[in-house]
Amino acid sequence: MSILRHPITMPALCASFATGLIAWKVDSGPVAALFFGVLAGAVFAVVTKRHAITRLRKGIGARPAHVGEFPRLHNTVDGLCLTHGMEQPVLSVIDSVSGNALAMVGPQGAELVLTTGAVDHLGLVELESLVAHLLVRCREPGLRTETVRAGMGSMGILSGGANAIGRDRVLQTDFEGADLTRFPPGMQSALRALVGLGSAVNAPSTTGALWLLQPDGRTDAATSAHPPVVVRIDALGER
Repeated sequence: MSILRHPITMPALCASFATGLIAWKVDSGPVAALFFGVLAGAVFAVVTKRHAITRLRKGIGARPAHVGEFPRLHNTVDGLCLTHGMEQPVLSVIDSVSGNALAMVGPQGAELVLTTGAVDHLGLVELESLVAHLLVRCREPGLRTETVRAGMGSMGILSGGANAIGRDRVLQTDFEGADLTRFPPGMQSALRALVGLGSAVNAPSTTGALWLLQPDGRTDAATSAHPPVVVRIDALGER
């Protein structure tokens, strides 16, 4: 993605301009005003990125998924990562009876976040299919930017740039995840089970594009980021 389209660019430029203007007003001179403006913009970008991820994690109520508490989840992720030579992600959970999950990229690298409802109620094949989808999502180059965008929204900072997430991306990720497991019916069954649990989660609206299913629970309606679940299930049936 071009730096001009990155969500942090416009807020950082605003911070840089405002600081430079203040420095100019106090008679610092043009060179000093430029220096302080550039410095302020750079510091704003670095600090905001770091805090955006932290705020996002807190905003969705994620906590570490310890191996002793969720051994089946860890075993599933370990198996897929080992088989396909993928980097091990950080694993977190949200204490919720609903069925949903998201992938994001933070300072520690990729992170998978699943609701405890999904972890506890999906069968082994279904859980593997869900994890495969999330692992594929982690490899998408735009995920880091979308994570920052969602975190900035959670902080109340208006971000610039276009949202690159779309319904076609969701379908493609479903297909590539099914290719990892070589069993598309597993993802079909997982989607049905998650819908049965209900996908609604207590999360900021700005995080919507990161979730596997619409976080408002309306899985039968299309949004800019998600096709209806029935479309996804039918598409997987054609693989």
